[in-house]
Amino acid sequence: MTAEDPDDHAATFTDFYHRERTRLFRFAAVVSPHLDHESAVQEAFVSAWRHWPAIAATSRRAWLVKVIRNLLVDQARRWERPSELTDEVRGAHRVLVQRHRDPEAWHELTSTLAAVARLPDHQRTALVLRFWDFDDDEIAEVLGCRRASVRRYVSEARSQVSDRVGNQERRARGRGKGTR
Repeated sequence: MTAEDPDDHAATFTDFYHRERTRLFRFAAVVSPHLDHESAVQEAFVSAWRHWPAIAATSRRAWLVKVIRNLLVDQARRWERPSELTDEVRGAHRVLVQRHRDPEAWHELTSTLAAVARLPDHQRTALVLRFWDFDDDEIAEVLGCRRASVRRYVSEARSQVSDRVGNQERRARGRGKGTR
């Protein structure tokens, strides 16, 4: 692809946008549900459009995630983060997942999302990106760390979420399984 070929530029960007937008909206919503994640994702895609020919094809998702994270950090600096899970934050999660009819399943989901929201940024980002099928190399690029660190962050995050949610049965089933 070259800067002189706007049709190719538009076609590859459009394909990428339609393939990745939902995943990136959900990533931003889970990482920072209390912020305006929709605006951050849209701004990131606008920036990607402007820089599309210069972004390596293999790094596009990671590039967008970095931009989204930076935009969310900028927002967080302007706004005060709620210390507890509020109705407003819970409402943001309802947009992502329909309320379950089973109260226990709904409680586990909201508890899990609250536990993820309380993780340190690097662990929360690594865990959410792993959930959305980013590989270790892509997550390492986003976080600016080594692949081994990514695996450690995901493992620590899963352990902390499991401790907070307290699902002993699921924790026992997960033992013995390695990460990717």
